[in-house]
Amino acid sequence: MRLFTTVSLALLCVSSAAFADASGPTSYSGLRGSLAFEGTISGHGATTPPTTVKLSTGTGGGASVYWGWYLPYGFRTDLELLYRYQPLSDATVTGTKVKVGGYSETFAPMVNAYWDIPVGDIGVRPFVGAGVGYGWNETGLNKIDTTTFPTLHNDGWKFSYNAMAGLSIPMGTGYRLTGMYRWLHQDISVSCAGVSCDAGFNASSIDIGLEFDL
Repeated sequence: MRLFTTVSLALLCVSSAAFADASGPTSYSGLRGSLAFEGTISGHGATTPPTTVKLSTGTGGGASVYWGWYLPYGFRTDLELLYRYQPLSDATVTGTKVKVGGYSETFAPMVNAYWDIPVGDIGVRPFVGAGVGYGWNETGLNKIDTTTFPTLHNDGWKFSYNAMAGLSIPMGTGYRLTGMYRWLHQDISVSCAGVSCDAGFNASSIDIGLEFDL
């Protein structure tokens, strides 16, 4: 159902481009680089009592490419391909905290919508946005305290969503610098001490990019 919803939204966004203001550019594209801050993977296993796992990620990075369309009333939408990598730093299993080594890696096609906040003709354009997607995540573990071992990993495709707020700064005719804060959530697959569990990954980032009218 979630995959069907995401595809439907994507098709709606593309078809909505026909209603954009024909007096200016109707579409745009861009590239973003991301500095991802410390995040948290939290999981709860179906045991009695419940097994809980919390993995913390360190600072990482990523990038994305996107194609967008202008809509009426200051709205716009885009299709984004997002990639992100963050190392694991520590884990807490049912109250016991240990240092760990490993990684969390994400690839997520996203459908985003934005509203450009009207602030007059000052050049800089603030905006807010949100989006949904169906992302792939792989979480790998290869070290606990000082003990290393072949990487144990879980991966799969699951629902993702994000929220953004930022600024767009004109650099010339038809292109601009963008900067924004992004909060990203992913439903992911992990193992809670050998037991499969429901888990989610939350992380924040600062995304800086260049955007071009087409």
